[in-house]
Amino acid sequence: MSKTEVLTSASFDIAEISVPIVWSKKDEVQNPSENQKISLATTRMSNGIDSHDDLIEQYIFATSTNGFLGLDTHIVDAGTGSDGGIDSSTNTWWRNQQATYVDDTDIESAFTTVWNACAKGSGATLLPTLMVSDGSTQALFEGTQQANQRYVDTQELKAGFKILGFKTARYVFSQYADTDVNFLNPKSFQLVASKEYFRDRGETQEIPNANGFVTKIYSALQTVTDNRSRLGVAHV
Repeated sequence: MSKTEVLTSASFDIAEISVPIVWSKKDEVQNPSENQKISLATTRMSNGIDSHDDLIEQYIFATSTNGFLGLDTHIVDAGTGSDGGIDSSTNTWWRNQQATYVDDTDIESAFTTVWNACAKGSGATLLPTLMVSDGSTQALFEGTQQANQRYVDTQELKAGFKILGFKTARYVFSQYADTDVNFLNPKSFQLVASKEYFRDRGETQEIPNANGFVTKIYSALQTVTDNRSRLGVAHV
C-alpha cells in the first residue's frame, strides 16, 4: 500500500482595514455640545462605521485588496487556482464547484448543477445556505420562478416578505457584486475578525498644519475557507 496524504493545511494572513474620520475645529464651534440637537461625535462615529462596513462589502467582491481576500480568490469561474497556499491544480479536491448559464432559459439549471455539486449528496450542515450576486442577475432568476417556488419555508409566504430562495439557500444581492452567483455556507466560508480590533476607534490626533482632527476606525480581519470544494459559482 502506498502512503496517502490525509491532512493539508490552508493558511490565511491577517488583513487590515482602516477608515479615517476627519473634522475641523470649525465643526466643533458650529456644534457646541450644550446647544447641539444631534451629537456631532455620535454622527461622525456612525458615518465612519458605515463607511468601514461598506468598504468590507466592496472588498468581499474583489480578488485581493490590501491583503483582504475577496470571493474572486476563494471562488473562481474555472474552479481552479491557489487559495490559502493550496494549489488546486495539483490538489483537485480543493477546487470550488462551478457551472455556466447563458440567460433566463438555463439559469435555474446552472443553479441546480452548482448546488448539487456543493451538497455532494451528503452533509446537511454543509449545504449552501446563501447565494449572492448583483441585483440584475437576481432579478433575472426571480423572473423564472413560480409564485411560491421562490421561498425557503412557509413562514416566508406571509404577505409583505420579499425573500428570494433556491433550495436551502437564500438569494441576496449586493451593489458591488457582478453576474457571478456565489454559493456559500457559514461552515465552509467565514469572515473572521479580531475580537480586540474590530471597528476599533483609535486616538484622536490633531492634523499638522491644519485646524482639524483625525481618528481612525480600524479592523484586523480576513475571509477564510476550510472546505473550498463546498463553495460554488454559476457564471456566464
